[in-house]
Amino acid sequence: MKRDMELVLKILEHLEERNEISVIENLEIAGYDERIVSYHLRRMYEAGLLDAEAVTSTTTHERIIRILPFGLTWDGHEFLASMRNQTVAKKVRERLGNSLSEVPFTLVKELALALGRSQIGL
Repeated sequence: MKRDMELVLKILEHLEERNEISVIENLEIAGYDERIVSYHLRRMYEAGLLDAEAVTSTTTHERIIRILPFGLTWDGHEFLASMRNQTVAKKVRERLGNSLSEVPFTLVKELALALGRSQIGL
């Protein structure tokens, strides 16, 4: 399954907008299949973007079966803030050929932070 950075941003935005810090049993994002959202939640949890409970296999506790998100980590907030700036987000998309999904997350994150720094003169 391919990673969809636009979905990652939608999930981060959805979690940031919540007023409560309770586990979401079934996160629904309009226009996306439940399996795709679930896959992205696991990847985002691995990347340190989400505060969540990991449901592991009953036979091998190392294998994550499902992620139950309830908020963003500091890194999740930082990444979302860097991409929320429309000028930065536009420049990131332009530099990456409008295809965030084809580029490693670390590069998207680093580019967004660098562009944000340059915008404020750092």
